[in-house]
Amino acid sequence: MARDRDRVLFAKRYRTRRGADAEWRWLGALRAAGFAAAAPVGKVAGEAGSMVVFAAVPGRSLDAWAVDAADAGWLDRWFDYCVTAVAPLVRRLHARRWVHRDLNLAHLFAVDPMDRTEPALIDVERMFRPRWRWRRWAVKELASLWASSPVPVPLRVRVRFLRRYDGDASARSRRLFGAAIARKLARIQGHAPRFG
Repeated sequence: MARDRDRVLFAKRYRTRRGADAEWRWLGALRAAGFAAAAPVGKVAGEAGSMVVFAAVPGRSLDAWAVDAADAGWLDRWFDYCVTAVAPLVRRLHARRWVHRDLNLAHLFAVDPMDRTEPALIDVERMFRPRWRWRRWAVKELASLWASSPVPVPLRVRVRFLRRYDGDASARSRRLFGAAIARKLARIQGHAPRFG
């Protein structure tokens, strides 16, 4: 992190010459498609690796906001934000068949969850557009998102989220999709951490 006059910049270093290319490309693609994401500033590459520099997105991560909401007594409003702002964001992302591959609340930033502004996406270097098994990727993304919450997400909130995410689907289809997400969520939450 560094300050450049009135803005904060971040740099990510990669061990390979082309490592920074994906993050650079996805930041540009997201912003061109109307998503909130960090503004790319520069990219360098050399024999020792590569680096991408981008401007910080304003706000804080949604997992930090969840802790504050639970402590201050406005958790229901935080859940409402997830339904009204996060679900449409993920729906728009998935409508393009784009997968973040690390979609969690630490990678979604908001200035103020009370204002309903769509959050910004960060850490996008692993994004891709799968050719096969789309449903598997969508299930995994949504389960990862819910698993990353530092507060328990009630079933009623998950149901509302799915309605907002996939309101065009039939109730039966949404129920089956929700059940697949719940199974994946249980598997994620049942995993023992690999390292410490």
